[in-house]
Amino acid sequence: MRERIKEFIRKIFHIREMETSLKTELLAGVTNYFTIIYAVMLVPEILIGAFPGAVDAHGELVKDAVIAGNFTAAEMLVALTAVAFAVSGFASIFMGVVTNMPFVQGPSIAIGTFVTYTICKGFGYTYNQALAIVFVSGLLFFVLSATGAEEKIHKIVPHNIKCAVSAGIGFFIAFTGIEKAHIIDYTEEGVRFFSFNMADKDNLSAMLAIAIVIFIVILIKKHVHGAIFIGKMVCIALAFPLGLINALGHGSFGYSIPITSLAFKLDFRLLLDMSSPWDISKSIVTVIIIVFAICIMDIFETMTLLIAMGNYSGITFEKIKDKKQLPRILEVDAITTSAGALMGSTSVSTYVESSTGVIEGGRTGLTSVITGLFFLLSISFTPLMKVVPSAATATTLIVAGVMMMGVLKNINFDDIAEAVPAFFTMMLMPITGSLLIGIGFGVITYVLIHAFMGYNTKINAALVALGILMFITLMFIPR
Repeated sequence: MRERIKEFIRKIFHIREMETSLKTELLAGVTNYFTIIYAVMLVPEILIGAFPGAVDAHGELVKDAVIAGNFTAAEMLVALTAVAFAVSGFASIFMGVVTNMPFVQGPSIAIGTFVTYTICKGFGYTYNQALAIVFVSGLLFFVLSATGAEEKIHKIVPHNIKCAVSAGIGFFIAFTGIEKAHIIDYTEEGVRFFSFNMADKDNLSAMLAIAIVIFIVILIKKHVHGAIFIGKMVCIALAFPLGLINALGHGSFGYSIPITSLAFKLDFRLLLDMSSPWDISKSIVTVIIIVFAICIMDIFETMTLLIAMGNYSGITFEKIKDKKQLPRILEVDAITTSAGALMGSTSVSTYVESSTGVIEGGRTGLTSVITGLFFLLSISFTPLMKVVPSAATATTLIVAGVMMMGVLKNINFDDIAEAVPAFFTMMLMPITGSLLIGIGFGVITYVLIHAFMGYNTKINAALVALGILMFITLMFIPR
């Protein structure tokens, strides 16, 4: 019986044709799980900031704050984490079965950041309204994928700008981590750097975060799989004796998972302001801009993974195109985005960290299915998210941010006309707290510089149109 099951799996995923084995695919799937779990756990910690009153001015979770109906911030964090694992599990399994490619899916860090700081905090939409916008973006993404327009959009945006977007998001979340760890604090006197006064909990948090970041870096250099996740667990363990977790005795270990507080809670009401013709027009343009921005970011992430795969295996972008698998991969990405929004999660995308499973030899969708099953099994542990200290979240943000900044080496800083727009793109994100401002200003300056310099080969009508759209975006975006 066991051999029949194995043979059935081999046929379904074409194991022999892809020159791999069940053991190799299992190892690749487990490797993906321990590598990517940090991202799945990080996104809810970012999204909780979309709920007013859930975090204080220092980024600390206000656990007892009632933020949505009868749910506290701690309960909502558990719900967000459970949804993240559920979405990652189902989306990864769906991707593996439909495309037979070793790509793992889950909530996007970049788009999760965009939802919290731009859509909710910037434009003032509620989280449920943001889910409605993400759902619509998934439908649009599917149309773009089915018509082949997504690849054309990917080609429109200059290479340096695409790299700068990833680097800028890295700067943004790393800076958020530095603040959350209390390495720096903003006071009335200005910026305060932490001290070595161990009687102060904020200073303890900063020192613990720095120590764990160093620990994670050492693990990564030693090629330890799941280094970021291991570091986070060690940080949580050390936070107990240091007094940085004051959760015991407050029901923090209760095993309720209020996932129904998010599932099928899309709110399309009040997305459009019907007060006047001008307000209607303004709100329509705003929604269109946000939907378009999410689609662009989703396309970036998926295309980046497909291109990066060529560095580790024979799964190259060109081969995927030749086999006509690209539209199917992007269509799956679009479907899981809308399905994820229905379940209560922000935009689902393909993790570039899937390359770790490929490095381990994963070549088929079985790798994704195995990773997805592990994600589903992790749902039962989500109530423990209530006791995660800010220092542990900060270490993940800092290391993940630094890793995202690795694309800086691909930016052509020798050409000032290329470097300046890239600089504006990545630096305005953390400075203004808006990803959209960074992307918009970067595209606009790129178009203007190259237009006035007469570099007509580097810009076209489509890029100019994108620049105009971004200019309109900056007119509407909240300051």
